[in-house]
Amino acid sequence: MIKMMMMIILLIIESVLVSSYALHSTVGCEQQDGPFTLNVRAGESLRLPYHYDEFNNSYTWFRNLSRTMKLEQIGTEESQRVHHNKSTLYILHLTLNDTGTYITHWRHAENVCYEIETDIVVYENFSRDLLYGETSNSEMICPICENQPGSFIWYKDFTLIPNQSKRSVRIRNSSKESLGIYTCVCTWDHHGIKYNTSGSRELVIKEKTVRIPPQFRLPIKNSIVNTNIGAELLLNCSVLFGTEVCNQCFVHWEKNGIKLNEMKGYEEKYSKKGGFAQSLLNITAVSELDLQSEFRCTAMDEYEVIYVSVTLKREPSVLTVILVFIFIFTVLLLFAGTLRWFALDLVLFARKIFIKFYRTEDGKLYDAYVIYQRSGLDEETGQAVSEFVNGALLPVLESSCGYKLFIHGRDDLPGEDSANLIQTQIQLSRRLLIILSAEGVGGSAEAYDLQAGLHQTLVQGETPVIIIQLGLMQDYSHLPLGLQHLLRKRSALLWRGGEASLNSRFWKRVRYRMPAASATIRRSRASNTAAFHWQSLSV
Repeated sequence: MIKMMMMIILLIIESVLVSSYALHSTVGCEQQDGPFTLNVRAGESLRLPYHYDEFNNSYTWFRNLSRTMKLEQIGTEESQRVHHNKSTLYILHLTLNDTGTYITHWRHAENVCYEIETDIVVYENFSRDLLYGETSNSEMICPICENQPGSFIWYKDFTLIPNQSKRSVRIRNSSKESLGIYTCVCTWDHHGIKYNTSGSRELVIKEKTVRIPPQFRLPIKNSIVNTNIGAELLLNCSVLFGTEVCNQCFVHWEKNGIKLNEMKGYEEKYSKKGGFAQSLLNITAVSELDLQSEFRCTAMDEYEVIYVSVTLKREPSVLTVILVFIFIFTVLLLFAGTLRWFALDLVLFARKIFIKFYRTEDGKLYDAYVIYQRSGLDEETGQAVSEFVNGALLPVLESSCGYKLFIHGRDDLPGEDSANLIQTQIQLSRRLLIILSAEGVGGSAEAYDLQAGLHQTLVQGETPVIIIQLGLMQDYSHLPLGLQHLLRKRSALLWRGGEASLNSRFWKRVRYRMPAASATIRRSRASNTAAFHWQSLSV
């Protein structure tokens, strides 16, 4: 019950403060210049005075730390870290949480109220946002503690300047060595306690302006502007004359050498800003004569007169634009289709040319570790697997392309530990090549190959997989779950038979997924045939 009453009281006080603030700011208080932004450093203290203490003014301070309409009134208790004394706001030992909007209302008559808003941003470390601007003056004046008592010390690029204790420091004979950030630290007293506030400016040396010839930014020389008879047209001429526009610099438009500023149907607006001079020519209705005339934008300064020419041209018909667009679209479509169709050839051709840059030594011994079912197949399926491996895979990849494949029964030594051999050879292979037949991929004798390979790919993510499917399959439900997951991520390459040519579409896709073959590991077809004897397939 007590907690509920306390919450009700706090809500009433908050609503009164917000209502009071809204009343003052919208009805009774007039917004003064601002809002102002003040950037300060954490750990220092802030003394923010407004010099309106005459005429017995009264002051009320608010702050909004969350940039919402939830305002908090600042008290006058000097024991508080944040308080105010009449028009002066004190924030002692600034923290990052003090960032927010601070508002003061001051009255000097019964119905006269002014509101001043200041955004205070607290930075934890030094930032260029803390600078009070740049200066090229030889005398640097401290930007803080103005018209307030305090002692001063000065730093240049955060290094103490000895024997400098005045409000200003004079830089004699400014040079590049003098450039840098000058920081003054003001120490002031508040009820017997010393507090510090710092302010920094950067000293720069302004270079003397050098006259440069006029430079046209718009329009481009000898440009063509498309338009239609009777249409309104706006021509823009923009010229750069230097860092500042000189008094004797002008820009104007001419038609066939005659100024247009007083001709009927033409309106010219001239302006200067920064180093640019601009002239906008508005043609009320383009005539046939305008299409046959030369428009010139002329720029002149104290030394020279230059100009650029603009020609008006009848805008092409909509039909012409459509035909051009269709032609360009067709060309791009054909180009994209051709590029897509020959993408594999381009990649394989680039590998062949830049093989020295494309492939680096990675410590691998084999280009691919081949997994396929070697036993437990029916006669027809076994014959299909045998014909693909012996009659297509080995001749193309090893004999013709120079890849080095690891195949059980050919590359393992009698008496070796099978499990260790499989783990080692998979780790020494750059790809895992899995051959799917209608009955699966591995019988009991080959299950460990597939299990180790899937672990290397799915868990460790080290060996990319190439899956070749021999013939069509209704689904993959008979395959291991890990292999089904791989097939969802990357589709298998379908072998339909009869593609024994190295340049067939199927083998190009296989070679694209294989690593670049190195000439140092090429094998001849004869050596492969002598080393490998296909074992009998049991039904």
